[in-house]
Amino acid sequence: MKIPIRLASTILSLALGGVAFAADDAPVTITELFRHDHPELADKEVIVKRIELKAGAAAPAHMHPGMVTGYVESGTLEFQIKGEALKTLKTGDTFFEPPGSHHLVARNPDPAAKTVIIAFVINPKGSPLSVPLESPVAPKP
Repeated sequence: MKIPIRLASTILSLALGGVAFAADDAPVTITELFRHDHPELADKEVIVKRIELKAGAAAPAHMHPGMVTGYVESGTLEFQIKGEALKTLKTGDTFFEPPGSHHLVARNPDPAAKTVIIAFVINPKGSPLSVPLESPVAPKP
């Protein structure tokens, strides 16, 4: 049985639309905006990521092998790295994570609005952007 091209294209669109919808349901979405070899350090690369946390969403505790500088483009972010107090960052605020620091809290406390972060990373080439922490330390208020 032959399927008319219009029907086949509709089925394909619905199937791909379902995949896109499933991805839209993710509590945290990370989009790579830029990646380039570091111009002065042959073993490093420069990466820029856009991170969106849906209302009430949180990223699991993790560690970054590289250095991270972040900018809260919109929303509110609860942020804590090991050894520091929990911070509440708002639109326009920035943060810094030294290489190897344990990022214990990255949470959008707003139950109604998303949070968008732009992260600028200097990462060792070939390393993952982040590594999950096996046994995260409970955040300190």
